[in-house]
Parts: sequence; structure tokens; C-alpha cells
Amino acid sequence: MARKKSQKEKVIVDTEKVGLQEEVKLTPMNIGYWKWVVLLFGFLLYVNTVKFDYALDDKIVIMANQLTKQGFEGAFSHFFYDSMDGFWAEQYGLDIADLEKEALVAGGRYRPLSLFSYALEWEFFGENPGVSHFINACLYGLTGWFLIQLLIQLIPPKAEIWKSVAFWVTLVFLSHPLHVEVVANIKSRDEILSLLFGILTVQFLLRYVSSSNKIDLLKSGILLFLSLMSKETTIAFVAVGPLMLYFFNKGNAKVWKESFIALFLAGLLYTVIRFMIIGSSDSEVVSELMNSPFLNASEGERIATIFLILAAYVKLLVFPFPLTHDYYPYHLPFLPEDMSYASWSSLPAILGVVLIMGMMYVIVKGFKSKGIYAFSALVFLATSILVSNLFFPIGVFMNERFMYVPSLAFALVLVYFLLEDLPAKWQVFKSTWGMYFLVLTVGVFSVMSVKRSLAWESDSTLALTDVKVSLGSAKAKMAAADAILQELPQVRNQNERQEMISEAYQHLSKSLEIYPEYFPPLDLLGKLYYESGNYTESVKFYAFCVARKPNESKFVENIFIIGNKMVAEGLYQDAFYAYEKALSYSPNEKRYLMAIAQVSAKDLNNPSQGLPFMQKAYSLYSDDRDVAEKMAITYAMLGRFQDAIDILLPLYQLNPNSATVVRNLGIA
Repeated sequence: MARKKSQKEKVIVDTEKVGLQEEVKLTPMNIGYWKWVVLLFGFLLYVNTVKFDYALDDKIVIMANQLTKQGFEGAFSHFFYDSMDGFWAEQYGLDIADLEKEALVAGGRYRPLSLFSYALEWEFFGENPGVSHFINACLYGLTGWFLIQLLIQLIPPKAEIWKSVAFWVTLVFLSHPLHVEVVANIKSRDEILSLLFGILTVQFLLRYVSSSNKIDLLKSGILLFLSLMSKETTIAFVAVGPLMLYFFNKGNAKVWKESFIALFLAGLLYTVIRFMIIGSSDSEVVSELMNSPFLNASEGERIATIFLILAAYVKLLVFPFPLTHDYYPYHLPFLPEDMSYASWSSLPAILGVVLIMGMMYVIVKGFKSKGIYAFSALVFLATSILVSNLFFPIGVFMNERFMYVPSLAFALVLVYFLLEDLPAKWQVFKSTWGMYFLVLTVGVFSVMSVKRSLAWESDSTLALTDVKVSLGSAKAKMAAADAILQELPQVRNQNERQEMISEAYQHLSKSLEIYPEYFPPLDLLGKLYYESGNYTESVKFYAFCVARKPNESKFVENIFIIGNKMVAEGLYQDAFYAYEKALSYSPNEKRYLMAIAQVSAKDLNNPSQGLPFMQKAYSLYSDDRDVAEKMAITYAMLGRFQDAIDILLPLYQLNPNSATVVRNLGIA
């Protein structure tokens, strides 16, 4: 008599399209084996990043974040502030409690869970990017582990797991090059954690379907709350979770309703906490193009551009090339670099409308029949709408990392079509060519991902790589010039230096051409002219910086430093004008007064020119012995010996053993 099969050994597959039932033996052991395969696959794709440095926005959440650098002490504080507050407090040199609440970046951000993890890493490992990259790679592999587990439950294999939809969806997802920014940029751990907890959310919904245990439903709600605390874009899972149960015939109307209520309450709790911490999303935003890309667009241009961006996302999901981290104004796919926004005469914008209408048609047509494509379209739209700029600004046109969750829908459509739903006339090839195409796709995607990840080695490699793609971006041009300038001091070959200076100048000129009000290129041009030896132009651009940001003393200090450099190179008259410019901004600064007096008296042999500056310094700092001595020397050079003696004699009485005072007094 045959032994009765256990539930773990028997899976009944009800194929929606074919209408057949098959029995396939699946054991926890062979499922576990393939889970390890995809985990290692995801991890190994990005293990090379452990050698990388911090890059891009990593400084915002880690090295330049006041709370993160407090380690364990600041870890829990992240839950009580906007995700940007620790960075702004550090930038302004304030305690975070004294930071005024203001939306400096469009949208507002409350994603404390990933920042909490960075603070713990800082506590145990200090400033160690390798550890953070390693953790990102591990979490990415773990996402593959739980994803294949979920998909096996939703679409049980009809044969070996390696031939299944679940396996290949997971591989296509993990290998997709659009995910490089998510894993290789430490800051984007919020994306990884958000989806990871989102997958676990729906897994516990499935567990609730089979167990009817309210504890599983509670765990599902808790996991969604953790997902939202990582990044708020998974709020779509409030609807996606119950819809998944509906589309894959899990549970009944009562279960779907209970699932929705549980997830809705989790979303509501997050929303209330978010509002209490950072306020509403309609806070006044600084009118700065880099944080508000549609600032100069008409409403028609804004909507047309949003639909163009949708078309660009779909194109990148299918053909992920070329890739860049920078879609700042005014770099947009499909548009020439000199065009700021799309219009309704732009074919890609019209294509975006067609794509949206097509997806909505698929949803309406396939909703009742519970089609895979309808479910995929719902997931894509639900998880991408929050980053579309359609309902509220997000601070940038688009970003590849925004397609992290929506790319799941793409992978599901591609794999299901190739393995389950090829046109009837192709059925003879169904078991071979569809699989071959997937093997080729995963292979190509993997190579592209590894190659693309190399750009994220550092800020410099990222900037110099992506400037070749983001031709219309003021920020990309600025960042590339900055990277060149950071390398320039180490270059000794004059021809090579000149080539680098010329390239940096072209980038900065183009950046200002794209966005004339952009501030960072002015600062960098000051530095560039200094490195090239054109000190007069350097002073001019730092003066522009002072005019734009009068409260930042570093630009005035840079002018003073240039003056010192001019003195060192014998450019005394130019140095005088540099010091004079610095004094026009800081008229009482002792060092500036002393320097201009000295270059006048000593180097230009014109003590009378320097006398007013020296007298002002002495009137402000008469107790300073060095100032007093220099005042006496200036008087002596002008033949006013008694004035010199009147200053030096009290100094001698206070410091009878000072050789310089004795000598100068004797000369006077």
C-alpha cells in the first residue's frame, strides 16, 4: 500500500491559463537548497563593493550626520528627527535640538530604521565603508532568499525549481542593473530594508491564510510598519498585500478584508508618527532648482515630463543602458541636452500616456479573471506612483533606485510570458528557447551590474563616469569638475595638469550655462583658477561666492590665502589688492590688516600706504605685542621715531628680555 504523501511533499498546481493539475514533489530540503543558491547569487554580485569607499549621499546619513556619529547614543534619536536633520545640524555647526524645522529638500524624509543601522555600525566599527557595503550585499542576498520563498508559495513549480517561474523571477530581479545604485550606494539600504520587510509582510499574510491565527496577521502589520520605517514608498503594500491574496486565490473575502485592515492600521500608525516628527509634506520648500526640478516648468511641461519619465523607466527596465545616478536638471532621457522639459510634442511623453492607458486596460480586463499581467501592472503602478512627482514633489526628476520595487513586476511579466504564456505557435519551443533567453538575460544583466558597480567605487569614479551620460545635468558637470580638482594637487606633470584644468573648466562652464544661478561651480572656479596660477581670477570668483553667501567666512579666508600665495610668488601689488578685497568683507580682521600693512611697507616699500591699516590694527588690538611691535616699526620706517619709542618703551618694561623689543627700541 502506497504511503500517504504529506502536505510538504505534495503541491497541487492550478495553472490559470492551461487549466491543468499536476503533482510535484517539493521538500523543505530542495527548496532550501535553491534559496541558498539565490542568496549567494545576490551576495556575490555585489561582494566586490566591500573594497569601495563612501559615495554620493553616504555622507548625509553617515560621515556628516551628527546623530549617526554618536553611535549607540544617537541611534534611537534618529526616530525623533527628519532623516536630513542630523546632516543639516552638522553642516551648520548646531546641536540638532537647535536646528530650525524647515523643509530644505522637497518631500520631507522620515526613514529612521536604516539610519539606526548606520549608527550601530559606527558604534562597533567606526568609519568603515567596507563593513557597510558587506551588510548591504548580505541584505540583498537575503532579499532573494525570501523572494523565491514567497514566489514558490504564489506560483508553485510544475517541475524542478530551477525551471520554475519563482526561480527565474528571482534571478532576473537580483541581476537587474537598475539595482546597482540600491546595493552599491550604502545610503540606499533604506530601499533594501523596505522591500525585504515588505516581502515578509505578504509572507505572513499567506501564513495567516493557512493558520487563521491572528498573531500572524499582527506580525504582518508589524513587518509593514518596519518596512515603512525604512522607506515610506511601500505604503502601496497596504493594497498590494490583499490584492495578492485575491489574484492568487489565497483565502476569501473575509481574509482579504482583515488583511487590508491590519495593513491599513500599520500604515496609519506610521503616517501619524511621521506627521508628529516632520509635519505635513506641504511644508514650505526652499525655491532651489536642484531640490525642485520643476521650478521653471509650466504645468503642461511638468505633466508631459512626468509621462516621459514613465516611458524612460520602462525603457530602462527592458534595456538598462546607459545608466547614471544623476537625473538632475536638466538631464532627461530621450531629450537633447539643451532641452529643459518635455512638451506634448515629445513622442516619449505621448508614449508614456499610451503605456499608462495600456496598463490600466490590462488591469481592467484581467482583474476579474485574476491575470498575472493585471496583477503585475497593479504592482508597478502602485509602487511607482509615489515617486512620480505627479501628486507631490520628490526633489528630483527620476532615479534608477526608484524602480527597485517596480522592477519586480517587470521580472514577473517577462518570466511568466517566456515560461508560461508564449503564443500558441511558439509552444514547441516553450521548454527550450524561453529558458535560453532567460539564461542569456540573467547573464547579460549580471555582467552589466558588476561592470556598473565599479563606477560606485568612490565619489570621483562615480562623477567622472556618469558625466559622460548626464550631458544636460548642471550637477553632473559640477561633480566631475570637483573630482578632477581633488586629483589635481597630486599631479606633477605640467601637460597633464593643463589638460585636467582645461577639462574641469569646460565642465564648470557648461554647468553654469545650464543653470546660471548654481552656486557650487562658482566656488570650484575659484579653486580652479588658484590651481592654474591665475590668482586674480580666483579672487574674483571667491568674491562672487561672498556676494552670494555673505555669512560663510571661508570664502573671505580663501581670498586672504590667495593674497599670501601672491606674496610668496612676488606678486606684491596683486597681493595688496587681494588683502584689500578681504578687508572689504572683514574690515576688523587682525591678520588681514597686518598682512596688507606688511606687504605695503616691506614688499612695496611704501609704509605710508600701509600706515592706515597698521594704525587700525593697533587701535583694535593694542594689547597684542606683535601688533604693537609692527606699529612701532612702521613709525620708524616713516621717520616717526618718537612715536615708535612711545610704543616700544612700555613693551620693554613688560618684556626686558625680549631680543626683538630691545633691538627695535635701540634702532629707534
